[in-house]
Amino acid sequence: MKRVIRLLIPCLVGGLLLGGAARAALAASTFVFGAQGEPVCLDPAIITDGISSRITHQIFEGLTKYKGATTEVVPALAERWEVSADGTIWTFTLRKNATFHDGTPFDAKAVVWNFERWRFTKHPQHENQLKAGQTFEYYEGQFGGFDDQSLIAKVEAVNPTTVRFTLKDPQGPFLANLAMFTFVLPSPAAIEKWGTESCKHPVGTGPFRFVEWKPNQEVVLEANPAYWNKAAAPKVQRVIIRNIKDSSQRLAALKAGEIHGMEWVNPDDVRVVRADPNLQVLLRPTNTTGYVAFNYKVKEFQDKRVRTAIAHAINKRGIVNALYGGTGLVANQFQPPPLWGYNKELKDYPYSADRARALLKEAGFAQGLKEITWEDGRKEPLAFWYMPVSRPYYPNPKEIAEAIAADLAKAGVTVGPQTIDWSAYLDKRKKGELPLYMLGWTGDNGDPDNFVCYFFCNPGASREGFYSNKDLAEVLLQAQKLTDQGKRAALYRKAEQMIHDDVSRLFIANNQPPLAFSKKVKGYVPNPTNTEYFNTVQVE
Repeated sequence: MKRVIRLLIPCLVGGLLLGGAARAALAASTFVFGAQGEPVCLDPAIITDGISSRITHQIFEGLTKYKGATTEVVPALAERWEVSADGTIWTFTLRKNATFHDGTPFDAKAVVWNFERWRFTKHPQHENQLKAGQTFEYYEGQFGGFDDQSLIAKVEAVNPTTVRFTLKDPQGPFLANLAMFTFVLPSPAAIEKWGTESCKHPVGTGPFRFVEWKPNQEVVLEANPAYWNKAAAPKVQRVIIRNIKDSSQRLAALKAGEIHGMEWVNPDDVRVVRADPNLQVLLRPTNTTGYVAFNYKVKEFQDKRVRTAIAHAINKRGIVNALYGGTGLVANQFQPPPLWGYNKELKDYPYSADRARALLKEAGFAQGLKEITWEDGRKEPLAFWYMPVSRPYYPNPKEIAEAIAADLAKAGVTVGPQTIDWSAYLDKRKKGELPLYMLGWTGDNGDPDNFVCYFFCNPGASREGFYSNKDLAEVLLQAQKLTDQGKRAALYRKAEQMIHDDVSRLFIANNQPPLAFSKKVKGYVPNPTNTEYFNTVQVE
């Protein structure tokens, strides 16, 4: 009897059994998306992962945003803006009809409150997050640090609908930075109410409101009936982001009609989706780079010859050809080719196991490298870490890790591939506990600063393996302060060459991540920054 009841429930509304047309209408009012893992947190200011930000895109808005399938910056919660001649004072005029989902007003005071929370380490809602182990990593990366180190010197509410930012120096990507997913604006009242539980209680101004987070299952959102932008009101009433970690299982759910769309199609399955008359493939424009990073607290990796040996040992072309399903490109630098700071003249380290062995011998490892030494004297087998979830830059991380490990073994470097839960993986990376690891980056704002400066402008940061190159940081900080794109591009090309020459880290692949959808889905717009909105989606 219980089984029968479960089958009827989806067809019952208000105690009435729905007919076929009504069931179809109900289904069309819901969009179900298959995500590749569990979100870490739904407080945008303290997240760094794409799984979480996919959800927060729907709930929150910033002052600016990216237009459609591009990285062009357009107004969002700010109607317009003006900038002083010297590029240091930005004045934003705000929307007058926006409110937070909890009914509190969106106004200049709310903007100031958010920026002060991010900027000041003694702000109660900054300090309590730090004590809970939650850091404001993006603010530090994009605006140079906290308190007196922050590029943003002052944020003022001129009146309820006007906000003025004063910068210490001009910042070329300032508007693009404000459009990033982490600088959207939560309700101050909600953050103060929930404190360190803000991850579980997101309250923004966006087209969808948070309903429920079922751990390891799904996150449920509903259309915001009071959304200020009536022209962009959601076309579906309900959104479900379902956690289906295995790509094959996500595809099976898509074929069965249990979900309407999914991310990270296995490369081998791209052809399968394209051949299915009921499905479609959309490619996200490439804006992503997968890399292998060194931890510079490992003594062996402080030797450039060892790093160069590993660079020669990895057959990147073979990996891309075999494991990316025709959507990948070999990477030789951090920026992907479409970015305007890309260095077209840079020459990669050629694949050569013999050259790798020779360099290891030169560095004192004639018998190969299989054990590492930490700076505190600890010795342990060399572990090679890979993420447990598919990412745009690594569509099948386990297989790619195994291929890299096999290449390294041919050159005399013995590694043990390891992984762990995604949130724990990111935490260990942030604390500098991974000796050799795979990670990558999907650009947040279409500006080279977001790729290169984010990682290399803070010499010695634990989350980046403690790599320290002050000369590189100076070049990048100089580029950040300019507004002339041509001059900035030259500096980013120089920076890429410096990173390459020092073998700071190894860049493996760029990718055009494939997304798969039912052909019933219309209006989904892939964006190079992964900033994609569900309010444009229709389910026919």
